[in-house]
Amino acid sequence: MNRSPRAPEEGPLGTPLPSETGPKPGAAFVRVAVLMPFFGFAAALLLSFGVGDALTRLDYATGSATAPGTVLEVDRGRPVVAFTTPDGTGVVTAARGGHPRGGPPDVTVRYLPDRPEEAMVDGAFWMPPVLLAVPLLPVAVLLVLRHPSGPRALLYRARVRARADGRPPQGPLNLPVALRLVSGGVVTVSAAALLTASLAAFGAWDGSDLFPALGLLGAALLPVGLELLFRGALRYLERAPAAREPVPPKLFGSGVYPALLGAVAVAAPIALLVSVSMARDVDTPEQGTATVVAAGCGDAVGEARGCRDLVALEYEVDGLTYTQTADDLGIDFAPGDRARVAWDADDPSLVRVEGVR
Repeated sequence: MNRSPRAPEEGPLGTPLPSETGPKPGAAFVRVAVLMPFFGFAAALLLSFGVGDALTRLDYATGSATAPGTVLEVDRGRPVVAFTTPDGTGVVTAARGGHPRGGPPDVTVRYLPDRPEEAMVDGAFWMPPVLLAVPLLPVAVLLVLRHPSGPRALLYRARVRARADGRPPQGPLNLPVALRLVSGGVVTVSAAALLTASLAAFGAWDGSDLFPALGLLGAALLPVGLELLFRGALRYLERAPAAREPVPPKLFGSGVYPALLGAVAVAAPIALLVSVSMARDVDTPEQGTATVVAAGCGDAVGEARGCRDLVALEYEVDGLTYTQTADDLGIDFAPGDRARVAWDADDPSLVRVEGVR
């Protein structure tokens, strides 16, 4: 007896129940082999700019020491301090933090015993920028979990499909399910091991490409492994009906996400303009003279701000020597030249060029 094709079933979430949870084979290959490694690689690359500062901040919180020190000069806003460690090692380094105009030269220096050149003026507030994004992580997770096509929705639809089709005679665990789960587990564990090794050895391989290679490889593999594990779990749930009726998850409406993207698109330029307008400048100028110690492209003057025409200046305020980088205003300076400058009365580390002396 011929049976007519069954009409597509519709789940309680208002979407048709697919015959198989997950993307089509071609789309699945692109997702696993191209998109997931790319996003993992890109995320690791972005985080790598802040992971060093974050680990250093953790070291300060868990294993730092203090010593009396003396401010010798101010180099690009950072006080250059001299102090002695308990084993008698003399250290001169540019410390994190600032030094107020007229402040006492004697300060307390907080440093890392295994890296005494990494120091900060005790009491200075320092927060790596990458840690400022941590509060956004729960929001991002919530948005992903409550997406109409997110993990919770897919798991729910897999359970509904299992109750509609019933348990297959051969059981829920077949070869495709096992392949996804096993390969996903192997890739995930390998990626986690690579990431752990790269973080544990951070700073130990100076000048070596091994640390970034391990970290980026692990970051590219991790989303692939998690994706395979998740797809294997979906396949298994499709073949293993639960005893209880699945409860529909709470999801955000589909209009929430375009509205959120629109809000970000509007807010991002505004935030950028506000941050630029709040950048510190010479508000209360004091005129003076500075010596040009270097001139040219950014790297030539010790400033990683791209290849711009900059000039490194050395000048003295209240008996303390300051070194700072500024735009050269198109003037063809050479080392040893004298420049007319104006520094801020409250913070002399802020300076601008006004002409040739």
